Amino acid sequence: MSSLREEVIEEAEIIKHAGEIPEVALWNSLHYLTEDPEGPKLNLTSQEKNYLKKAVIDRYLSIIKRDLTYENRKESYYRGIERALINWKRLKNFTKKENFPLEPLRKEVKIWLQKYMANLSPEEQEKEKVHLEELKKLLNN
Repeated sequence: MSSLREEVIEEAEIIKHAGEIPEVALWNSLHYLTEDPEGPKLNLTSQEKNYLKKAVIDRYLSIIKRDLTYENRKESYYRGIERALINWKRLKNFTKKENFPLEPLRKEVKIWLQKYMANLSPEEQEKEKVHLEELKKLLNN
């Protein structure tokens, strides 16, 4: 049985489906859960805080995967390799700041990048060369 309160689980789901900057959703959730006059005014445990922070990581990963999925290129929600690069940097900074391991995430994103690149035509690879090289470099640091 989970020791997480229902309000925390609900807020984590909101974070996982929030916009392009999940850290903003995290801080909104923390405020709502702990300080907002209309919120439950909880005293969050470290487990609950980490659960919410993990939701931020999950959201960043879903955004990065969206933009490293070749089949999404023609979809309106696709933001491109440059956005994947920006969000990888944000995720890397967040995990460092919050003391979460980066290596398992790096491995996952590398696989997505390899699949993405395997689907690119030579012309598409040339067009995105700068961003692809920068992302590959960041994933190896």
